[in-house]
Amino acid sequence: MEQDKKEKIEKIKRFLEEKREIDRRNFEELRRKRWDNLKTFKIPQDVPEIPKVNEKEYKEYYIPRLIKAGAIPKNELEDGAFYLGDHRRGKIGRWNETMNVFEYWRFKMGNYFIDKCNHFEDDDGFALFTPIKKVTADEFNKTKENAN
Repeated sequence: MEQDKKEKIEKIKRFLEEKREIDRRNFEELRRKRWDNLKTFKIPQDVPEIPKVNEKEYKEYYIPRLIKAGAIPKNELEDGAFYLGDHRRGKIGRWNETMNVFEYWRFKMGNYFIDKCNHFEDDDGFALFTPIKKVTADEFNKTKENAN
C-alpha cells in the first residue's frame, strides 16, 4: 500500500515535470515567432521586452532582430545626441560616447537626477536602452518636467 502511494507520487511528479518542459518549449516557440515577425518600431512601446538568454543567443539572434526592426545600432550613435527609445525608467536618453552609456532623467525619493544605462548591444544584466529615433535636447529636458 505504501509502495503504491510512492509510485503514484513519483508518477505525478514526472507528469508535472514533463508538462513544465512542454510549457517552456511552447513559450520559447511563441517568443521566437514574435521576434521573427517584429514590426518596425514607431514608438518606444513597440520594442519588445528583451529576454534573459545566453550571451551567444542574445548577440546572434536578438540584437540583429532589434536592429532590423529599427533599433539604432551603437556604431551609428552620435556623441551628445538625444534619442527616443525604450528603457524601463524613461523614453529619452542622451548618448555619452566617452562613458559608453545613455544618460536619462530619473526621479527617485523626490529628486531628479541624471542616471545611466547601457545600450542594448552591451547587456550587463540591468535595464537597457533601445534607441529608435533621434530627438531634440528640448524633448530630453521635457522628460524631467513631465516625470519621463
